[in-house]
Amino acid sequence: MSKKVRCYSTSSVNNHPSSKIVSEFLTDKNIKPVFIFEDLRYVNTKDKIKDQTKGLSGVYLILNKITNDFYVGSASTDKLFTRFYRHLINLTGSKIVKLAVNKYGIDNFVFIVLETFTEKTTVENNKNLIDVEDFYLKSLLPNYNILTEAGSSFGYKHTELDRIKMKANYSEERRMLIGNLNKNKQFSSTTIERMIQSALNRNKVEFNKEALDNMRKASGAERPIILYNIENNTVFGEYSSITDAALSLNCNKKTIYRALKTEKKVLLKRWIVNYK
Repeated sequence: MSKKVRCYSTSSVNNHPSSKIVSEFLTDKNIKPVFIFEDLRYVNTKDKIKDQTKGLSGVYLILNKITNDFYVGSASTDKLFTRFYRHLINLTGSKIVKLAVNKYGIDNFVFIVLETFTEKTTVENNKNLIDVEDFYLKSLLPNYNILTEAGSSFGYKHTELDRIKMKANYSEERRMLIGNLNKNKQFSSTTIERMIQSALNRNKVEFNKEALDNMRKASGAERPIILYNIENNTVFGEYSSITDAALSLNCNKKTIYRALKTEKKVLLKRWIVNYK
């Protein structure tokens, strides 16, 4: 994919710098975004998002300023505004984000564009965009992406132990990796994969054979699957198992199983799903 466009912007309604809460969040995560949009209820802001992301594909982050929970996603060419509108205005995107917006109000959310690309997204180069999104997902561990079914998990509060574990996962090494990704560089798929593996390099818990067998039984089929965007047949994502896909998509495993058994294999009216 072509060189990333880094048009740094402080995109609140009156073009003022981003709020202190947002600045502290970005500093803590070592993120230098391309665009920051606050005051999302105003037409002026929506127009800015539409205008400034026109012709671009990229990776975005939706931040809850009250809880510091956030969601990371990617959008193909000319779809960044669509993703913003679906998640935060129409509330037809992530169920978790929808419930959070209904609870906290649109004024407490920020739409942040992390990376942008100028080259038109195609079946051939879409994997590069997905790789960058995957890097952010695995490095930042966004709460709104990893929670399970929206109906049962909204209102879920992490225990202090959970918070310690999540903070430990976001190590100094990961902060540096994110910082490096934000520099004005172009990375190959191979380089990104090495960065991902390095970010995930931490001590692993050892399980005995019986425990592993039980986990395999509980998780169901272990065959990897791949999702394609229904609108243009580009790759949306690849998952090592149905369980991993269900967690990432905030849907039930049974929903994916049912889609795989149908002739058209349409999942949630957005993707075509198939075994790899």
